[in-house]
Amino acid sequence: MAREEAKKKKKGAIKQLVQIYKLTYKTNKSLPWWMLLAFLVPIGVALAICFGIRFTVAWIWILVILCGVMVGFSLASATLTQISDRAGYKRLEGQFGASSAVFSTISKGDFSFPEEPVWINRKTRDALWRGTGRAGMYLVGEGDKARLSIEMDKQEAILRRVAPGSKIPVIRIFVGKGKGRTPISKLRGTIMRKKAALTKMELNELNVRLTTMQAKQQALPRNVDPNKIKVSNRMMRRRSGANS
Repeated sequence: MAREEAKKKKKGAIKQLVQIYKLTYKTNKSLPWWMLLAFLVPIGVALAICFGIRFTVAWIWILVILCGVMVGFSLASATLTQISDRAGYKRLEGQFGASSAVFSTISKGDFSFPEEPVWINRKTRDALWRGTGRAGMYLVGEGDKARLSIEMDKQEAILRRVAPGSKIPVIRIFVGKGKGRTPISKLRGTIMRKKAALTKMELNELNVRLTTMQAKQQALPRNVDPNKIKVSNRMMRRRSGANS
């Protein structure tokens, strides 16, 4: 059973690589040449080592060349992955909601990035996502900076309410091209390179509080701001009368 599962996984991985190659080749015709170069360089280095040291035992030659071939395969697949990622980001550039595609590759380990935005304006094509990590709370926005900044201020205020007195860093990222913005191709790296400021326990506590707060907000009717809910004087009198 274990062998059959291993074979299935291997076949699945090979099929996935073939699909990635076909999709990437459509946009980058130089892909096979880059992969070939990445494959041949380690083999060339292995041969240079063999001829330079002049091993007298045949099996050492075979072992060194096999190592070169294995490294060549690894480099070729890494080259394919890197070029396919670039091609994928190029297709995503400028598309509404492109950030969510990047979040799907991040939401693991110490990172939590729901693909659904916490705020969206389909008319103006503005969207804001909230994520968490060891670096703190991330606010990632697509669209107009001024409108996004207002919504980011609201999200930061929410954080201060759910974690009063804490000094959790808030990282604001504006996705797109231009000054003060992060291109979609660099979004993943920008998020993951931030220095850790929270312990795992602090991060877990933050995630629990944000999840609880979001669940309470979803339980309210639409277009109702939980911070603006007021209890009428009549209702207060009814409650005080019931308690007396």
